[in-house]
Amino acid sequence: MKGKIAVAVCAAGALLCASVALAVGGSAEDPLISKSYIDGEYTTQTLAKAEERIAQSHDALYQEAAAGLKTVYDTYAARVGGGTGTYHSAFTDLRVKEGDQIQVSAGSGFLLLAGSADLSCTGNKTIDLSSGWEKGTGALETGRRYLVSEDTVATLTVTSPTAVLSLEGYHTLTESSSTDYNALADALRTLGLFQGSGTGYGSGYDLEAAPTRIQGLILFLRLIGEEEAALASTAACPFTDVPDWCRPYVAYAYAQGYTKGMDEEGGIFGTNDTLTAGQYVTFLLRALGYRDSGEAPDFTWDTALERAVELGVLTPGEEAMLTSETFLRAQVVYLSYFALDAPCQDGSGTLLERLVSGGILDGAVASVVRSGVEVSRLP
Repeated sequence: MKGKIAVAVCAAGALLCASVALAVGGSAEDPLISKSYIDGEYTTQTLAKAEERIAQSHDALYQEAAAGLKTVYDTYAARVGGGTGTYHSAFTDLRVKEGDQIQVSAGSGFLLLAGSADLSCTGNKTIDLSSGWEKGTGALETGRRYLVSEDTVATLTVTSPTAVLSLEGYHTLTESSSTDYNALADALRTLGLFQGSGTGYGSGYDLEAAPTRIQGLILFLRLIGEEEAALASTAACPFTDVPDWCRPYVAYAYAQGYTKGMDEEGGIFGTNDTLTAGQYVTFLLRALGYRDSGEAPDFTWDTALERAVELGVLTPGEEAMLTSETFLRAQVVYLSYFALDAPCQDGSGTLLERLVSGGILDGAVASVVRSGVEVSRLP
């Protein structure tokens, strides 16, 4: 465009100069207008005016084109729900919790990556692009992409403790008052006490999955600030079912008395077995200094939940939740976060205070991070 303007300006200048020469009388020996005037001030002014008029014409064309594009955009926005709520031009992950409701506008898409959610629609229905069938109500299937049809609003209600959705287009989120496990995971990650499993969606937290025993053990060692010590440990591992990559963790935890495995005599740790709530609370109680062996144990592994309530590590509501719900990584995060406030057996303070005094955590940073978490414990 700049090249065309320059050519036009030069042509206009040449034409005007020629016009001036023809319009006035005189000859080369006796000019009425001096050549220096034409080459100087007159040419400069003429070129400036020509460039100004060309620019005005260009601006008019631009404004006309922009107005046309805006009309097209406004028409499209009206068709997909008026452009209300949050907009994503490409599929974007959203972590949500039980009871949250997400309204998705017409023309927008969504899919459930993890957890569970129910669908309801006002107007028409959604289209399951994986099968081509319409879907108006019912439980969503993970991994299936849905498109909200014209004149329709789809409402997704989360039915699992946590879930991960991927959304494209417009949506609005109405949050529930249920326990926000996602916020607890974010806080622990900021403090360096939680890393997730590395899954490629939902921040890699995998809160919707049931934890394995090795995952629970690593989460536990990270929580109490002993992961580096475990990785540097040269202790022998007495179990035969532990892969090389996690042998240092298991060997260290066994040497410290944090775990005895599923079958100590048979050499079975149960690496990939599902971790239970009682087993993880057993880890926590041992870390706090409570013993489950010897002449006068503080608790036994099969009564860990009840005893944890008596010791002030759990609340009655938390015990009820752990005994009535499927134990997921979400609950592991919950227990880990609030274990920071649990009292140590020797009366030296809480687990958080021990981590701060041991240089594992910065007290000021921990205070700031935790002050931003608005999650209450179950009473």
